[in-house]
Amino acid sequence: MLGLRPLELDDAAWLARASEGEPPAGGAIPRPDADAEAWVREELRRRGAGEAFVFVAVAAGVAVGTTRLARFAPDRRGAQLSYWIAAAARQRGHATAAAGLTLAFARAELGLGRVCSYVARHNHASRVVLEKNSFVRTAVGRARQGGAIVERYERCWVGDAVWR
Repeated sequence: MLGLRPLELDDAAWLARASEGEPPAGGAIPRPDADAEAWVREELRRRGAGEAFVFVAVAAGVAVGTTRLARFAPDRRGAQLSYWIAAAARQRGHATAAAGLTLAFARAELGLGRVCSYVARHNHASRVVLEKNSFVRTAVGRARQGGAIVERYERCWVGDAVWR
C-alpha cells in the first residue's frame, strides 16, 4: 500500500541518489544540475508560503517517489501536478496511486476545482497515470524549454462530480 507524507529536509540524500541521471520532472525532483538539499529547502520554504506542496510517496516504509502541486492559478482554484517515481520502483502502480492521493489532497484540503499536468508526447506511461486518474487531454504544444512536444491534461470537478 502506498501513502504520502510531506517532504522533509532528510529527504535530500535519497532524492540526490535516486534522481541522479533522471530528466527534469516538472519540479517534482531536483534538476540534474541542482543541489538536492537546496532544492528541498526551497520547496519547504514554498510550502510554508503556500506556493507549493511536495509529498514523498512511500511504499512498504520506503520512499519511492514524489508528487508536487504548484503553479497555482491566480484565483487559487487550480494548480499543476507533477510526479516522479524512482527507476527501481516503476511499473508497480505507484505513480497512479501517488497522483490519486495528491488529487484527493488538492480537492479536500485546498478546495481546488481543476488540476493540470504536462506530459512529453513520448511518455506513454505518464499519460496512462493521468488517464487512470480521470484526466482528459486538452492541448498539444511545444515546451518552452527545449521545444519538445508536450500534451496538457486537465482534471476538473463540478460540485462533487468529475468533469471528463
